[in-house]
Amino acid sequence: MFATFSNEVVKPAKFISLHPATKEVSAKYLNAYIKRKESVKAVLGYTKKKRAVGVHYFPGVSGEKVLIIGGMHGSELSSVELAKTIIQHLEKGVYPYYDVLIIPELFPDNVAFAQSVVKTKNTVNAGRYTTRSGVDPNRQMPTPGKPFNETNPIDANGRLIEMENQYLLQLIQEHKPSHIINLHAIRDVSKAGIYADPRTDCKGVALGFEPDSVIAVSIAMDIYKKGGCVTGNNLSSNPTALYYKDPLIAPAGTLQKRNLHGSLLPGNRGNGVSLGTWASTSVCENDMVTRNASSLITIEFPGYNSSNACDDSIQKRECLLNIRLYSAAIINFLCCREIEQAGFVKTDQITRLTSPSTGCPTQVNINPSASSFSVNTSL
Repeated sequence: MFATFSNEVVKPAKFISLHPATKEVSAKYLNAYIKRKESVKAVLGYTKKKRAVGVHYFPGVSGEKVLIIGGMHGSELSSVELAKTIIQHLEKGVYPYYDVLIIPELFPDNVAFAQSVVKTKNTVNAGRYTTRSGVDPNRQMPTPGKPFNETNPIDANGRLIEMENQYLLQLIQEHKPSHIINLHAIRDVSKAGIYADPRTDCKGVALGFEPDSVIAVSIAMDIYKKGGCVTGNNLSSNPTALYYKDPLIAPAGTLQKRNLHGSLLPGNRGNGVSLGTWASTSVCENDMVTRNASSLITIEFPGYNSSNACDDSIQKRECLLNIRLYSAAIINFLCCREIEQAGFVKTDQITRLTSPSTGCPTQVNINPSASSFSVNTSL
């Protein structure tokens, strides 16, 4: 599969292996495989229940890195299936432009718990948090603009960062990916889509949203045109890459507001710095930039359940359709140069689509002539 974002086709490099990344090594050997451009699976560390937190590496034709993360919230089982599907594509010999690092299950203990109760119709986010009193895994990142301190691993609110997130932060700090794709899922499928976090310098000054917005909306358009569900991007009326809960985008050169309030949980356990905020902010030490802001794309897949957990054949077919289209669109991005460098469409040139998406789960009643959706919130 080759990219369709631009007219320029990136040809496969001769050094890229067609064989799956079947080798499994310790994280300390990961750099050696990256230098040799050799696919591998590395173990970043282990959970309290002795499950491995693994990262898959696939070499690309450039030296730029993309990090893809699944299972930050263990309850979002479809995000894990999406990550594993992307891995399957790459194992079959797809040639990415970028070096690709994929963590399919960041919190495997939480994923396993969610899988154990999914058939019970659990509606209380089983597996989203490590414990009943735990902090939201996506709200325990360091202070924006500051590096992760491995010897004192506390978040911006002074709380201990969970070990799985420490593995993630160490990986980001060492490999400095230019792009990060964070795979999530959402029950309210009217908000499903592809979103971008605004990049800033280490002081919170906006660097310009358009390049990242173009990437997000372009991936969403790729999904939408083939019948996938990305209703949150409003592609038929006013295309957007801004998540509905996030502050408005600040003009470049001005301070960018951030959303530091997540889920409403006792003890402010849902508040704090998200990965989207920390990773999309440059890191400075002694007034020197030590990590540039990553382009952070957040995927909100329509529905929590994996295809295996769907109740009937219609739900299963819809889930598999979206898994296929989302994974193909992400692979398509991985296989081409940065869209803004390839001369792709600018945000003010994006063509609005007029045909309704057909790939949303059946629990969403779509009226093409209406501006709102009727959503079954019992999902």
